[in-house]
Amino acid sequence: MAAYFFISLRGTEFSTSSASARDFMDNLTRDGRAERKPDGSYFVDRNPAIFHHVLDYLSGRTFHLPKGVCAIEAREEMEFWRIPLDALPKCCYEVLYDDNLSSYEAIENMEERLNVGISPQEGKCSPNSKLQKIRETFNKAVMEPRSSLLGKIWLLLVVTCTLTAVVCFLLNMHSEFRVPREHIPVVSNNATYNVFLSNPKRMMLMLQTVPMERTILETISNVFLTVDLFFRFIITHKKKAFILNTYNIVELIASVFSFVVLYFDKHPEVIRNNKTLDKIILIFGGLYTLRVLKLLRIAETTSEMKILKLCFHKSWKIIALLLMVFTIFSVIFGSAMFWAEFDNADTFPNVFISIWWAVVTITTVGYGDHYPKSPFGYIMASLTALFGLLLIAMPIAALSSNFSTFYNCYTYKKKYTEAKKKYRENSSACCIDK
Repeated sequence: MAAYFFISLRGTEFSTSSASARDFMDNLTRDGRAERKPDGSYFVDRNPAIFHHVLDYLSGRTFHLPKGVCAIEAREEMEFWRIPLDALPKCCYEVLYDDNLSSYEAIENMEERLNVGISPQEGKCSPNSKLQKIRETFNKAVMEPRSSLLGKIWLLLVVTCTLTAVVCFLLNMHSEFRVPREHIPVVSNNATYNVFLSNPKRMMLMLQTVPMERTILETISNVFLTVDLFFRFIITHKKKAFILNTYNIVELIASVFSFVVLYFDKHPEVIRNNKTLDKIILIFGGLYTLRVLKLLRIAETTSEMKILKLCFHKSWKIIALLLMVFTIFSVIFGSAMFWAEFDNADTFPNVFISIWWAVVTITTVGYGDHYPKSPFGYIMASLTALFGLLLIAMPIAALSSNFSTFYNCYTYKKKYTEAKKKYRENSSACCIDK
């Protein structure tokens, strides 16, 4: 058995016979971060709180972090003793990431939900099969677009087509960016006046159309985004989960009605004599507007957006409590204002208008369409405004705290993943060299 030697950390002595630990201490001595005494022992000016676990790692055993250790201190000690993040088992994430284990697992579950149906299913195909390799390549490009050239190119195309489709939608809804129709359709049963001429917005849709150049550009963008949706469906191993995903359903509806609206814009005679023309326009227009939600997919490629979604998901109880309290006190203050202004015939004609005023005041919007004119009304308005400030401050503080917590956890999780990947690459390279 090898001879023991001693290591002193600020007066606390440790003894070990590990040869690898001795080699490591010699390297620290050469680097000037440790001192070797004449009797063969070593002195290091570091906190001895977790050095027992460091010796376990230097001796070839698993490195663990004890609970109750500051996360910042733990990371500093790991850096000093050159312990890679890959050496830390999952049971110690709670200490390293300065958050409870459920927060770390919540981030992993959130990423799984965001990539629902995209990740490859292990064990279904032979790892050496060409189909499996192709699927893994596309899966990686979809899940982590910034990690490969293919993913970056595909993300650039998706972003370009999404922005093009949204900009075209916005331009199509403005009369200055539309052109006069060559043949204005005739609508029977006085629908021309009742539906269109009485409303300049509907009259714009009847008298003007989208320029052909923009129609072609928008069609190309919509086709690509639809192909992207079906492509993600093809490569998924969880097709049922993909189909039932709410965002995918909304994206499919937006894609379908984009083509429907473009068709009706070029062929208005199809619905000109329909008795439910007014409702059809509103329904199709609302579904056509869903395309702007595609901007969320671009935002979800950033870690900050993922953290924000997780923050809202984690804070749903606080938000639900806020809505409940907000509704209750809107009714209370609105009803009180109605009676405070009861003798003024010019203000707050009914209690629902008063509740609307309370909603606007508590949220600090203050449209000014309704306001009190009596002394009691002024007092009630002041109390409502002050309560609104206090009510809004509570959820903002809670959301900010959760966002900061999850951001730190997500940041170190990302560093851990990168370090683990680099560690595996270096290990593979060493095996190849051997």
